[in-house]
Amino acid sequence: MAIKKMEEEQETLFVNVLSLKKYDKIIVSMSGGKDSLACLLHLLELGVSRRKIELAHQCVDGGPDDEEFMDWPVTEAYCKAISIYFGIPIYFQWRKGGILGEMMRKDSSTNDVYFEQKVRGSKKKVVKLDTTRKIIATRLKFPAVKADLRQRWCSSVVKIDPFRRALNNNPHYVGKKILVVTGERREESPKRAKYEEVEYHTCHSGRKFVHSWRPVIDWKEDKVWSIIERWKIQPHPAYMLGWGRMSCFGCIFSSPQHWAMMKEIAPHRFEILANKEKEINYTMYHKLTLEEKAAKGDLELLPKGEELDYWVKKAMSRDFAQEDIVVENWKLPKGAFRGSAGGPS
Repeated sequence: MAIKKMEEEQETLFVNVLSLKKYDKIIVSMSGGKDSLACLLHLLELGVSRRKIELAHQCVDGGPDDEEFMDWPVTEAYCKAISIYFGIPIYFQWRKGGILGEMMRKDSSTNDVYFEQKVRGSKKKVVKLDTTRKIIATRLKFPAVKADLRQRWCSSVVKIDPFRRALNNNPHYVGKKILVVTGERREESPKRAKYEEVEYHTCHSGRKFVHSWRPVIDWKEDKVWSIIERWKIQPHPAYMLGWGRMSCFGCIFSSPQHWAMMKEIAPHRFEILANKEKEINYTMYHKLTLEEKAAKGDLELLPKGEELDYWVKKAMSRDFAQEDIVVENWKLPKGAFRGSAGGPS
């Protein structure tokens, strides 16, 4: 009986979520990857008003004054260009110091969170949220290559928690009905295969009504690329360079091939990570240094010649022009249908 009741509640929740008009705000978690982009395009094809939609992006390397460490340099600019093209606002959230700041933590607490908040019109302000639980501890380790978010702390510390705190502390959301849209798909991993399509968001409370919806959870990859092609949207440069997942440039789930490719197109970025292993005397992988991991890979997925030069320049830039978002002669990127390697499970 308990199982039947749960199924009935889930069905009711599913029907309620599909009544998209009842929400005051729909927040799309925009990583810059194909699946979050497909979510946005799907909402627009369903006829959702752009005035209801916001994009949210977590800057994994921290704020404007923090150094590049794990992420693709172009990602934030790409997401901003998507925002400008569609006329939909984007709000950034981050933890001071990003992944590097948390990784190098020694006898100290986790850094504070910052988020952008609308003031009026298109103007924004940055709000600082102090770390209230001052737990003094030491990491000096890379995130673990595991599904458990307590060990793979990068996702929880620099993405999930900053978004949660921004959602909980933004006065504009109080008393509102909010739908949070994310792009997980079941075919990506056994863990994601168990996700519900709809559920109450962890920020749901008496102060605000928050649902989660994963609209592309049962989509196959070809359907994702089809909607992007239909809108003629330029995929993130990572896909054009042969990456199958748009995660961090230096994602801990990267394959030997990805590390070899990174070392080839951005040796300075690879060197930063390899040197950190030596500095903290702790490797990202069990019994293998990054140099040894990269040596097991190859460069077969990388484009050649001028095409390679063009996309490396795009990927390593902090700028992405709005006029480059739409491409008339759209083509499937080299990274399409390369499996789930190179991103979190």
